[in-house]
Amino acid sequence: MNKIYKNIILLVASGVMAGGCTEKFPEYNTNPYEPESLPVTSFFPAMLDCLASPEENPCQRNNTFWACHGGYVTAPNSWSRGTLYSTLNIDNEWNRWTVDWYFTAEGGKGLYPGWFSVQRQTDGEGYYFQMAQLLRVYVMSMVASLQGPLPYTAVANGDFYVAYDDEQTAWHAMFDDLDAAIAEIQAAALSGSTPLSSVDRVYSGDNNKWLKFANTLKLRMAMRISDVDEAYAQQKAEEAVAAGVMESIDDSAYDNLNGRYPNGYYQVSAGWGSYEVKANACIVSYMNGYNDPRREKYFTKYGSTENYVGVRSGIQGCLPNDYRTYSGLIYESLDRTTPMPIMLAAEAAFLRAEGALKGWNMGGTAQHFYEQGIRLSFDEWGAAGADAYIADNTSTPGDHTDPVVAANSITNKSEVTIAWDESASDDEKLEKIITQKWIAGFPGSLEAWSDFRRTGYPYLFPPRDNLSQPQIDGERGQRRLRFSQSEYERNAANVEAAAAMLAGGDEDGTELWWALKNGEKKY
Repeated sequence: MNKIYKNIILLVASGVMAGGCTEKFPEYNTNPYEPESLPVTSFFPAMLDCLASPEENPCQRNNTFWACHGGYVTAPNSWSRGTLYSTLNIDNEWNRWTVDWYFTAEGGKGLYPGWFSVQRQTDGEGYYFQMAQLLRVYVMSMVASLQGPLPYTAVANGDFYVAYDDEQTAWHAMFDDLDAAIAEIQAAALSGSTPLSSVDRVYSGDNNKWLKFANTLKLRMAMRISDVDEAYAQQKAEEAVAAGVMESIDDSAYDNLNGRYPNGYYQVSAGWGSYEVKANACIVSYMNGYNDPRREKYFTKYGSTENYVGVRSGIQGCLPNDYRTYSGLIYESLDRTTPMPIMLAAEAAFLRAEGALKGWNMGGTAQHFYEQGIRLSFDEWGAAGADAYIADNTSTPGDHTDPVVAANSITNKSEVTIAWDESASDDEKLEKIITQKWIAGFPGSLEAWSDFRRTGYPYLFPPRDNLSQPQIDGERGQRRLRFSQSEYERNAANVEAAAAMLAGGDEDGTELWWALKNGEKKY
């Protein structure tokens, strides 16, 4: 317990209050070995930025550019570049933005400038360091889900241009670090200490909520690797559930912004006045077929109609004005201060449903958690009619009919219904779980894309124009983000060794380790 207070003493001794110091990040990160005079808490706001990417440019890059692969958003703009993630031919310049930004960004933003500072000030011990570790694991699990091998265990002393870990090594190391963080946060929760309350715009320093967040992250990570490392994944998943995961919408994690930035989704749609982000035709079509009451909570309507019409992903030469009246994300019509979701409680329920389907001890049946996940999602968005929706055993996902360009229309191959059927096959049950998890997870595109790559569900509309070179199977879609060009320039030997760890090499169509079992496609 003494470690919890070690950094509090450090903060008091510095004689500097926690707030209002983030504008000095460049000064204190120019030389990573210079001693900081900022209090350790001052480095958390920039690390928190990495969870939901609220700043407008990272939001555009991380939540819209490649987010089309999750079936939630479409960015109907080529920005005169002619290369898009959605048409599967992204160029090196845009490909580098996401992962490079997660590692470091100008002005001391990104994850590692702050993480290195916290590590040095705390000697890698105590509550502040373990909270920084929790954020590091969250962000690096995203990087591992995007590109595969990554620098992790060798990162130290201000240097991340180091050797890459293979995927299994990296995931196991992240679990070890997460377990250590959970133990420290649990001790802080029992003590009633809230030393991060002044800078924590997610939970205002509430360690009980951070503990549920951490355990839910552990459950998510366990499910990610469950098809290739099953015994280990089951152990970690059961530990997470036993320790306590999210169960109520009060547990859900949002970036409440607190004046740091406007809502990033708002900015890249209505805020810029260009409406560069629209609802993806895929999720809109599913929800239309289900007559889902959450549509009005997720999307704007098509023009002056009462209908919802998304934009097909992967249209070569698309322009914002061509799709201006199509359904957008609801954020474009909300206040710019609307919080941005990070992790929602419904996800924990669906993860437990899938775990129960595997025979793991999740504390209940697959049906119970499946239906709980739907109810939590309806509650999260303030939508009525969850019971009727759960009982619907006839509605199926809708097709996409483009009202202007017929070539964009597509028939939905999925016929999955909503109501649980205990007599159905495990594969049919899995499709139900992942489809409803996908709908409930909006707009968290990385989880959607990861589940699709891992399970093959839900059926996602292929891009209208597949311009990939070498050719990517449009139905299976892009499988990863290739390594950044800047990595090849600054860390050549190590990134080349990492490319050799991938069975298909450093290509967008190469399968990641945890998705290898999904070798056959249903659709």
